[in-house]
Amino acid sequence: MNLYRNESSNPKRNAQRNLIGRTHYVDEDTLRWHKSRVLSARHAADGLLFAIVTSDALDMNNTRRGFRFVIFDLFGTTLARPDLEHAFRTAAQAMKAMWVELEKIDAQVVTLAAIERSERQYVEEMAQLRKEVAALAPKEKAA
Repeated sequence: MNLYRNESSNPKRNAQRNLIGRTHYVDEDTLRWHKSRVLSARHAADGLLFAIVTSDALDMNNTRRGFRFVIFDLFGTTLARPDLEHAFRTAAQAMKAMWVELEKIDAQVVTLAAIERSERQYVEEMAQLRKEVAALAPKEKAA
């Protein structure tokens, strides 16, 4: 697992390279389905957080668009994002609100909690896998 960093001057490419394997949020299919475009993408808090601003369809027919920000923790979990009903009218408004939200987040506390959660989930997953393997009928050895 790497800290977030600048991967490209192209916002969509930067977001995709940083978030690949962490979330599907900026995958091509997801962006296409939601008729979304990534307008801004940057790491924050020394690479512990990643934030994007998007232009999103506000209805299924894409007749109205709005602007939203999304802030991700190091594992790709969404920490802050306005819903479609609270989308901003301009990208500048969304960017300003994003910076306000980023200031509220204690990135180290959030990251340490995410690490603990991930460690716990991994141990549980391996215990379950161990049970599944043990439940398999042993193969008879050929004589």
